[in-house]
Amino acid sequence: MATVHRSGDAGAATQEPPRGHRLVPHTADCIVESWGPDLPVCLVEALGGLVGSFAEVPDTATSRVLPLAASSGGAEDAVVTLLEEVIYVLDVFSVVPVRFHLEETEDGGLAGDMEVVRADEVRLIGPVPKGISYHDLSIGPVDGGWRCHVLVDV
Repeated sequence: MATVHRSGDAGAATQEPPRGHRLVPHTADCIVESWGPDLPVCLVEALGGLVGSFAEVPDTATSRVLPLAASSGGAEDAVVTLLEEVIYVLDVFSVVPVRFHLEETEDGGLAGDMEVVRADEVRLIGPVPKGISYHDLSIGPVDGGWRCHVLVDV
């Protein structure tokens, strides 16, 4: 069964909200699906879905803010780069992002930051991701917004 996170007004019961994400079980892995009105919001939701797949984060003050960026190599490269950055900071700095901020840059890339807390401040609820796969990856404009589907190796 999928876990759904919704942000914003849900509107009618049959409509998805303007932004959100869901986790879909997959054999020995996890799929994160996200949606938003534009690429940065869709990616922020994907990042939140990735963290939500393995950690329950507290609603507390963050200990640090780390930069987050992806070059203008296209939406597929951007989602993989950004999601792998979450795995990297967890592994190298022992921190877990709790909030993300992204904007498009003039050269077509993405830049922003992630607010993080120490890893010992979160409760692990699933396996920590090992990587992001290009297999079965899709991201693009759909119905006036953006949608993303990405396989997370756990």
